[in-house]
Formats: sequence, structure tokens, C-alpha cells
Amino acid sequence: MAVKRRHAILVWDESGKVFDTIRRTAIAVSLWRVSGKPADSDLEEVDLAVAALYRSSDWKTIASLVRRTSTVIVSATSDRRDAARALASGAFGYLDLGVSSRAMRRALLSALRGEPAYSRAVLGDRIRADLGIAASHRARTLELTPRQREVVALIATGASDKEIGSALGIATATAQKHVTRLLKRLDVPNRAAAVAATLISL
Repeated sequence: MAVKRRHAILVWDESGKVFDTIRRTAIAVSLWRVSGKPADSDLEEVDLAVAALYRSSDWKTIASLVRRTSTVIVSATSDRRDAARALASGAFGYLDLGVSSRAMRRALLSALRGEPAYSRAVLGDRIRADLGIAASHRARTLELTPRQREVVALIATGASDKEIGSALGIATATAQKHVTRLLKRLDVPNRAAAVAATLISL
């Protein structure tokens, strides 16, 4: 019968402040602190890494950790932009150092079970930003002229500039200009993206 290994968390923390905070949560998990950049051998024995964020220069080590293992960032910066950066980097979670002991323990135990450890506030900010982008695309699509709507409908069928010109009774060069203006209006890089933007907004 195999013996089940107990969970372990590696905490990369130069000053020890984050490590002490986690220890005070009375989390029933082995904790291991390193103050230097963790080696691959350090990560082999743990289920999760926690990275302490005190200053912007810490992001270099954090990025290295995120690429190698599931990493939750615990931040002492109180900078809301760091939460967005954590999400963008692929970190498994982001917590403010000031959260309650109970919330810290619950988030880390959830991360060990495979659940991302982001606060509702961080996720709410991300959702609001995503909704704002979608609304912006929707608004641009609603601003299309009737001719641009015809052009995007033809693009969706795979029509070339020449075929668009024939279908609309205009010169190929004029069809090309309509396509260029359409891409600019929708702020998209290519025809496929133009079709996708109009479909998403409808």
C-alpha cells in the first residue's frame, strides 16, 4: 500500500514577512521557505509555490516560478495593477498580504486542490475590463455604414475584393478601400477578425 505524500508549499520570500503570515494561518501543510531564487530541485518536492511580491524587481523571479510550477503571488505592494499583471503572467493566484488569516488559508488550500486563488475583487476587475472591450467592439460594429455591413457579409462568405466589387457593382479598387476602412473602423487586423467581431456583437 502506497503512503500518501503530505502536501508541501515552497515560499520564495527574501524578507520572511509573507512566510510568517502564512505560518500564522495554521495551515496544515508543510511550508518551506527559500530566500534565493528557487532551483528546479526545490520545486520537485512541493505541490505549490508562493512568491512574495514586495517591489517591481521581484517580477523577474516570479515569472520564472510561474513558468515552472503553479504559483500564487502574495503581494505587499497594494498596487491593483499587480493583480492584472499576475493574471496576464499566468500565475495560479494573487492575494494581498493584508487578507485575513482565514482567507489566506482557504485560498492556499484551494490552490492545492487545483482551484485558482484570485480574490473576487481581482476577478471582478478582469471581468469589467473584458466586458468593456466587448462593449467597445459592439459599439464599433453598430457604427458600421450600410455599405460596410454589405462588405462584411460578403467577406464572411469568403469573397475576394474582385467578387465584392462585382456583387456591389463597384470597381475592385473601391472594394479594397471599403475593406480597408472596415478593418480600421472595427480596429481588427484582418478579414477573419472583422467577421468574428461582427458576429460576436450581434
